[in-house]
Amino acid sequence: MQNKPKKIAEGLFHLSASNPTEGYLIGSRCSKCGLVAFPRRVVCSGCLDRESMEEMILSKSGTLYSFSVNQMAPEGFTAPYVTGKVDLPENVRIFSIITGCEAKEDALSIGMDMKLVFEVVARDPDGNELIGYAFQPATER
Repeated sequence: MQNKPKKIAEGLFHLSASNPTEGYLIGSRCSKCGLVAFPRRVVCSGCLDRESMEEMILSKSGTLYSFSVNQMAPEGFTAPYVTGKVDLPENVRIFSIITGCEAKEDALSIGMDMKLVFEVVARDPDGNELIGYAFQPATER
């Protein structure tokens, strides 16, 4: 019997209790200099202040900055798969798995609109599903 899906990592995102495919990313903003960070931080990497980082919810949409089609995969993942960097409106760049498209160079284009999704991204050594965040194209190509 398989267990309830687990988060791939704690502290990166919040999932809805009623629907594990809905949630949001957890970042932080410095109240002193305005820097936004993901994942959330205790110390601001902009001004090095230790008292000014406040937790915040990040946007669920952004723009594709760069991407790569990966032909080799770590344990628990299946190749080929796509990773990329997505710029969010809060002026933060997120490294992410990219889903919702073929793992081909011509499936994506720099600058395209992306949306946040939560899905099974891997399995643990016991075969349990691990839920993670990913971005996918906001519209069909």
